[in-house]
Amino acid sequence: MIIQDFSFSSFDIKLKTPFINSSFVINSRKGFIIKITDENNFIGLGEANPLPGLSKETFEDIEIELNKLYYSIKNKALKKESFDISTELNGVAHLPSLLFGVEQAIISLLIKRGELDSLLSKEKVIPVAGLVGIKSHEETLKNIDDLLADDFKTIKIKLGNNSIEDDIKLVKEVCSRIDDSIKIRLDINGKWNYQQAEFAVNNLPIDKIEFIEQPVSNINEIVMLSDFSPIPIAVDESVNTIQEARDLIELSNIKVIVLKPSILGSIIQSIVLIKLAENLNKKIIISSAFESVIGRSALVLLASIVKGSFAHGLNTAKHFVNDLAKESNSISKGKILFNPFSYPPNFIDFIL
Repeated sequence: MIIQDFSFSSFDIKLKTPFINSSFVINSRKGFIIKITDENNFIGLGEANPLPGLSKETFEDIEIELNKLYYSIKNKALKKESFDISTELNGVAHLPSLLFGVEQAIISLLIKRGELDSLLSKEKVIPVAGLVGIKSHEETLKNIDDLLADDFKTIKIKLGNNSIEDDIKLVKEVCSRIDDSIKIRLDINGKWNYQQAEFAVNNLPIDKIEFIEQPVSNINEIVMLSDFSPIPIAVDESVNTIQEARDLIELSNIKVIVLKPSILGSIIQSIVLIKLAENLNKKIIISSAFESVIGRSALVLLASIVKGSFAHGLNTAKHFVNDLAKESNSISKGKILFNPFSYPPNFIDFIL
């Protein structure tokens, strides 16, 4: 394959209301859509969308590197066997969200050319977790009722801004209102200290909670907590690099690892982590960092590769006022139906 053309454009899409967790507030998402065209005029799109508060790189960092990439990879021949543009991508390795976008565009191109069909699974139903940001007690309960009415079977609740006693009181009330078919996930974003986390795992209702995500910020304390907690502990923000994710999968007792591929970077290495976790009987959850419909499509592909029927964190589209294109993987009754014959989406209503 020859990269005949390389272009990009910026976007800034607003959220309907600010999304609040215990670490930061998201009002909009600002990034770039990358367009790569091959010698047959097939087009691959990718998204580079750093998340302030989690990504180390900035919008401006990515813009500078994209201008350099234009000159280094245009007219470059790509060997699919080795994904051989490694030299050209050396300059973006320190910008994970840009690496994600470039890989997404190239992978989409290779699939369109029929050269990477091995990535595509059979048609698959992907359960999706409903998401509730930090809100008042009453708003949280209403949001959960709305998600239940939409047939979500897994609900993720953001906590950490109130006292530990108030957090536990809220969770107990939520659990008293749901039946045994509903799973609850708690996401603390590292805002509890170790003593609070220890108190929580010993006082929360065990049977309704699937896992607690990132209860504390320190990874060593998370590992210690996971050794005795009656509730499974998951790790998210502590995974800042592909290597850190690999180490946690291979060397710790943590059974659930939440991956935000657009923050970590490489789609190819994310697939490697999925297979590694599978071999070690650990769970990988694919989680959105509020990408546009274009970036989310790559996350749906990754979620389709993960074996098992647990829910992934892909329910962010509803938060945008207007997305960049029509939703390609609509959520219905808390699920996405992934059709490998429709991947990658064409996004015919998107104009770069």
